[in-house]
Amino acid sequence: MTKVFLEYDQKALDDQYEQRVWVPHADEIIRRYSEESNSVRKRIGEPRVERYGPSAPETLDIYGSGKKAFVFVHGGAWRRQTSREQAFPAEPIIAAGAAYVALNFENLPAVTLPEMAAQVRRGIEWVHQNLSRDIVLFGHSSGGHLTACALTRLDFVRKALVVSGVYDLLPVRLSARNDYVRLDERLENEYSPIRHADRIKAAVTVSWAEHDNEEFRRQSQAFAARLGAPTLVGKGFNHFDFLETLADARSPLGRAALNMLQ
Repeated sequence: MTKVFLEYDQKALDDQYEQRVWVPHADEIIRRYSEESNSVRKRIGEPRVERYGPSAPETLDIYGSGKKAFVFVHGGAWRRQTSREQAFPAEPIIAAGAAYVALNFENLPAVTLPEMAAQVRRGIEWVHQNLSRDIVLFGHSSGGHLTACALTRLDFVRKALVVSGVYDLLPVRLSARNDYVRLDERLENEYSPIRHADRIKAAVTVSWAEHDNEEFRRQSQAFAARLGAPTLVGKGFNHFDFLETLADARSPLGRAALNMLQ
């Protein structure tokens, strides 16, 4: 066996960075995100949509209003999902008196990772300039990575909650996922937020699911240790269904998000 990264050979490393190996019914769970988002919109109405950048995907879905804003950066391995499927956690956030903002951006490989990260920053900056100076950021999976990248460059974010993210891109560059992420050593370093953690000014909580695979647990634990950040483990959940609990104000993840809005 030829080791490629840590104790992993190439296939084992590739499997670590393909969530559907570990959660074969992932698409079913993601469909629930969409279905519940549709249900939420039936109850609270369509969002106000604002454009924050020049390209068509650079939009914000804004639900509710308030002095504070909760900005949700979606996952999807940098190449799937849109803001439209991310309304499902909106109701408890709105009930807490904040605007819920689902940030949309172009997916890979239509843009490069640097442009994707720049779009996310532009969206957050728009919220800060036009909606609220008091922002809580939330990111899941690849959205956790993009959120952490934004935190290394934006000093006005007050608090952030990142869930099951990727914070060091070396194993991504060495895996099959790099066929579309298209990292070289320079980009790997520049967009690995754990290597620039000293720039992060926000109070960050790092979370992951108990049944995330080994690499995603390791990445989260290492990032939390580097930041000296509090952690939250989703007991009994996998990479995808843990996120659904954000919509439940009584769940540990839902409570953590709402506490950040206080």
